[in-house]
Amino acid sequence: MVDTKFKLFTLKLIFLFCGCVPPPYEPDQNEISINDHWENTGKISASFISSSRTLGVNTNTGSPSFNVSFIASASNIDSLSWSFPGGKTNDSISEIAETVVYEKFGKFDVGLEVFNADDTDKRYFKDFIDIFYKDDLDFRGIETTSWTVTGTNAVTSDFQYPLDSAGNTYESWVTIPYTSEHMVSADKNFENFPSNSLTLEFEYKIEKVPVVYISASSITGTSISSPSDAVYIDPQSATSSDTKINISSIYPGTRRFMVRYNGITMWVASSMTDNVFKRAKIELPSLSTFNLNIERKEFEKEIKEIPYPTDPSALNTQMPISTMTSSPTEDTDGDGVANLIDAFPLDPAEQIDTDGDGIGNNADNDDDGDKYLDLTETTAGSDPLDKLSIPNYYVRHLRYPFKLEIRNMTIKLNPKN
Repeated sequence: MVDTKFKLFTLKLIFLFCGCVPPPYEPDQNEISINDHWENTGKISASFISSSRTLGVNTNTGSPSFNVSFIASASNIDSLSWSFPGGKTNDSISEIAETVVYEKFGKFDVGLEVFNADDTDKRYFKDFIDIFYKDDLDFRGIETTSWTVTGTNAVTSDFQYPLDSAGNTYESWVTIPYTSEHMVSADKNFENFPSNSLTLEFEYKIEKVPVVYISASSITGTSISSPSDAVYIDPQSATSSDTKINISSIYPGTRRFMVRYNGITMWVASSMTDNVFKRAKIELPSLSTFNLNIERKEFEKEIKEIPYPTDPSALNTQMPISTMTSSPTEDTDGDGVANLIDAFPLDPAEQIDTDGDGIGNNADNDDDGDKYLDLTETTAGSDPLDKLSIPNYYVRHLRYPFKLEIRNMTIKLNPKN
């Protein structure tokens, strides 16, 4: 009896539900909205961009620290995985953007694998990051890694730093002008570099100087035993009072520019480079700690005679007095010199006219007519009565002046290692 009542109650509920409650809502096809970005689809590429690829780092220890940023550039990535052998990341390697820390010199690979619903792609780039030493060639002591300069007290004048058209200093480029007469030597120590073979590379130019100008104010010497040292000036600033010296076009071979490794000469340049930069590559021994020295050779010097400039005041203003003919013993002016040998028989103050200009030597300020004052010649040690004897400065100056330029000095791991 109970079962019969329960069945009837159940049937009533079914009837009541089916007859009074509407069926579930089923939208038409054109009302259905699909989320296209829920999962990425389509062809995918493991491409990326980086903040740097080639970095020249100016630190003379083999443990620098620098960052490189990477961003996966494909737009339809669902997931990814980076690979940075030799680098360090601060988080997971599954982010779109990664910052990698490198703490040594060398070349480093980069890998990336990407996925979406339809496709997967992976790329592995050999030696994608190249980290090497690049010197700033700053010899002024401004940087803590500057070279130590020895052999000269004129550091500020030994080096010049070329400027671009905007007045900015070019990176890693130094000039040693011909006005630096002495030897210039510079040293730098390197520590904890990779012990496999390293290659030192740089560009250099040795340019001869065909003409130099010596400042007039520096020419004071009159003796071969104690000549004055020439002070050179920029040809663009030279004036008519400065002395121009033509240099021989033939520059004999000499060790003009040298590179030493731990005191051992590794490389030498002697010849001019015809006003163009040449590239030097020097394989260094396999030491992790070492010293590099570069040296610009001291110039040869010679003593050169430079004539004193003629003096415009060596002009005579006295009117000459006519000579006269008389007997061998007659002395008309009574100066004790017979008329026949007296250049001025009517002037008791004059008897001789060395240069024959009609002015007696006593009144003439240039007795031999060489355009140099007698006083100047006496002071300088030349003969005021000899036209062929003129006063000269004796100047010690550069014999084969040249300008040395060095730029883009790097140390890299030897590619074959």
